[in-house]
Amino acid sequence: MAHTEQRAPVRRWGAGTGHIVRLLVAADEPMTQVALAAAAGVTQPRASQVLKQLIDRGAAVSRPAGYVGRRARLFDLYRERMKPSLFDAEAAWYSTKTLMEQARRIANVAKEHGAKVALSADLAPDLLVPWRHPTMAIVYTNASLPLDRVGFVPAEGRADATVLLRHTRDTSLLAPCVRWPRVMKRLPLTDPVQQWFDLLDLGGEDRVEAADRLRRAIVDRTIDVSR
Repeated sequence: MAHTEQRAPVRRWGAGTGHIVRLLVAADEPMTQVALAAAAGVTQPRASQVLKQLIDRGAAVSRPAGYVGRRARLFDLYRERMKPSLFDAEAAWYSTKTLMEQARRIANVAKEHGAKVALSADLAPDLLVPWRHPTMAIVYTNASLPLDRVGFVPAEGRADATVLLRHTRDTSLLAPCVRWPRVMKRLPLTDPVQQWFDLLDLGGEDRVEAADRLRRAIVDRTIDVSR
């Protein structure tokens, strides 16, 4: 019998590494190790370890003024190594309201309960780089939200859902890095790199194309950050 070589599983990134990568993608100027550690909420030794790994993989370079990310390579590694689910639970919900109205209701109920929420694919990318008609909204939150009280019903799964509510302890998913818009049309957004990841995670040819357009807009700096 022929021997089949077993590949070692890819080691997935945790929250801190993912945040450092998003910071490097967003940065227009070199960032020091101290600044990256502070912004990502990790220790300086941990930031040093992450930066060394990124340099070894051709995703970052060290300059006299700090570290610079190679954005295209950072995206590739983010797709390969970011944990698909940095959240504790995912709840599928359905509503017949427009997706914008659904998102506004979720934002309002979150405010009433003192919770934080941040929108991701499909809706958030469409606000930043319009391309496809969004049919779903992934929403990250730090609390349980009673969506049944604002017109939602539980869905059997992703295929039947209009909203995927993800409870997370990773606070970096609840706001984008400084460069990017935090709010669009009064709706809070997660980082566009995570939006790109979530588009690909949801799947479908049209989402892949939307993800490509969002990635180019991030790398080329064509997202309107004045809004």
